[in-house]
Amino acid sequence: MRTAKRRGRWGEGWAGGLGAMLALLMVGGTGCGGSNASGGTGGGSGSGNPGVGSTSGAGGSASMGDPNDLSAPAVSVQGGAAIASGGQGQNGGLVHLLAQGDISFDPTMAPAAASVPSAPSGATAVAASALAADASITGDAVVSGKVQSGGSDAVRKLSVSGNLYVTGTLQSADLGSAGQGLDLVVGGSVYVTGTITSAGAAGSGEAAGPITVQAGGDVVLDGKVLLRGGDSATQGGAGAKLTIDANGAVQLGGVIDARGGPATGSGGTLAGGAAGEIHVGEMAAPTAITIFVPVIASGGPGGAAAGKGGTITPEPNAGNVNVAGAMEIDLRGGDSMSAPGTGGLLNGGPRQDPGSGGVHITGEIVASGGSITMGGSGNGADGGRVDMELTPTDGAVAIDAGAKITAKGGDAHGAGTAGGGGHVWFFTKDGDETIAGTVDTSGGDASDPGGVGGGGGMIYFFSDNNHNGVQVCKGNLWVTSTGLLVSSGGNGTMGGSARNNGTGNGVASFPDMQETFAVFLNCDGEHGNTCNWMKNDGQVTARGGVHDGTGGDVCYHGIPPGVLGTGGPNSGDYPVPPGMVDNSGDGSGKQGDFAGE
Repeated sequence: MRTAKRRGRWGEGWAGGLGAMLALLMVGGTGCGGSNASGGTGGGSGSGNPGVGSTSGAGGSASMGDPNDLSAPAVSVQGGAAIASGGQGQNGGLVHLLAQGDISFDPTMAPAAASVPSAPSGATAVAASALAADASITGDAVVSGKVQSGGSDAVRKLSVSGNLYVTGTLQSADLGSAGQGLDLVVGGSVYVTGTITSAGAAGSGEAAGPITVQAGGDVVLDGKVLLRGGDSATQGGAGAKLTIDANGAVQLGGVIDARGGPATGSGGTLAGGAAGEIHVGEMAAPTAITIFVPVIASGGPGGAAAGKGGTITPEPNAGNVNVAGAMEIDLRGGDSMSAPGTGGLLNGGPRQDPGSGGVHITGEIVASGGSITMGGSGNGADGGRVDMELTPTDGAVAIDAGAKITAKGGDAHGAGTAGGGGHVWFFTKDGDETIAGTVDTSGGDASDPGGVGGGGGMIYFFSDNNHNGVQVCKGNLWVTSTGLLVSSGGNGTMGGSARNNGTGNGVASFPDMQETFAVFLNCDGEHGNTCNWMKNDGQVTARGGVHDGTGGDVCYHGIPPGVLGTGGPNSGDYPVPPGMVDNSGDGSGKQGDFAGE
């Protein structure tokens, strides 16, 4: 019976750890029932996902690329790179987005050139001489040509009562140790099709200056905003903070470069610069935020050690989080010859209740651990986390066919151990969860003799986080026919194992030992049979890695569709059929357990 297989109310004991890297627990425990389940092919430990400046690999890139080049439009807070043998790459930065309505990562919503208004003929031209001190302009203002601020103040302020148009280049003064900050206070809207830069000077290792935009209307950044730290032979400069507050909508595209500066030397102790940050809506939340270029918060590569992936937190109020097709959010850990960085964190989600704001993903999110680069030797890094715990009672999660969420471990070289897979958790209260795309938290591979594959991570979908499934018939959980959940061990001379409790006598009790599950699908947060249901029409894979890795434990918790009476849940037990589940071991590795209750 189910009531004998849980301890306490659902959710106790784990909430404080949401958003932190949780250790792989390979401990025994009492089972919640069930037997081994197999039947179904397809899905493996999965393949890597190429990123900006990367080639494909199990968990991260296999090539660090050119640290000086941001060749394509992107929003980047990548940590500074230091790819020489003694170099230390830096952690990725923070992107925090607050809006009243939707927050969309969507390339199809880029504004057409004709939709960005031109400066009116009566707009005041901003002159460099006016910016030797703080300046104030009545009406509209335009920056055309090249205009550089002056003076020795840490921040230069420009106030405009109308709209501000930047079609040329607005460049801050060089203060010697850093770029001068820019504070743009605009009563109307801000339109940037040119360049705003406070970047550290090339070759100097200077820090960039912060840029602040306060607008009474919209903010459209469709040119270049440069807040990157300067490069240096030994110590890259720090990227700076971009802060945007607006009463209208915010659209971010083109190039927004807040990377840490690279250390470009070839010997000695080298370090990249700290990444910058991007904060939108913390003081005045815009009506909506749209980002129509890739968002990069990856760790900087480093010869001796790389940086960790950063943090991206979208928080709409009453709207949705949308990650649309052909869009990538990159939170990879940096690659290294000897010590790559762990993957980063995507969290947040809609925050108003009552409400129905949800999460809709058709694009790609990558939070994989960094890999050992060719010619190096050592352990791969662990994958990061994609965690979204929705606040709105009726908020739903939809991961469409073609969408990909990847939090794999990084590859090892030499006799090293590959990185463990990360975590992908999506929690709703009464909102449906529909998974038609691919989620992969597999361990990395170790292709060299003596290498050990990484352990698998954890996939967890929970659609009754307010624990009322008996009373409210909402919050169905469905893996559709195109859905693929993969949380396998990586390959190696010794294969990694998917998560399991090591007993072979059923899966462990939960929630206290849920970290021993490779895949957990749950629509029941309250004792007793639910009104809502769950079903797997897709493929769940938690295989042991080649060679001799053990398969993972897979647990379903809820009831299948079609067992409700007119008066509510029927009594009795209705085990959920496994559908296509492959949790086999490889070689001498054991098969994992399955429980469907």
